[in-house]
Amino acid sequence: MKALLMTLSLLSTPIMANELELRIEDINSSEGKIYIELFKGEQNYKEGQSYTARIIKAQKGHTIAHFSNLEAGEYVVRFFHDINNNAKLDSNLFGIPTEGVGFSNNATIQFGPPSYQEMVIAINSGRNVENTTIHY
Repeated sequence: MKALLMTLSLLSTPIMANELELRIEDINSSEGKIYIELFKGEQNYKEGQSYTARIIKAQKGHTIAHFSNLEAGEYVVRFFHDINNNAKLDSNLFGIPTEGVGFSNNATIQFGPPSYQEMVIAINSGRNVENTTIHY
């Protein structure tokens, strides 16, 4: 009887489906792919442990990536446009990216990558939309 009551209570509990719609603007070419990483929390970001990731076909102008079944909380998004399809972010001798890069909260590179605080966004219940720009 206890098992039946427990099962019924679980079935009546609403399932939260938090989603992120990431809109990336100013893509300069349809060549290559866009590599996107989503990090949950500052510690995971610092350790390079992504929560989830996507690779999507590049589309000149803008594109949209969808992430679903996310836990509510703080997230950071970083992405790059792999124009030459070598599966890595190319950079010059000084370590400056030679392919397009972007971050959540429209954070930009200035003497290194932006800080976690500059990139952090909140994922709340339901549908969340983040508009950001890629920089070449």
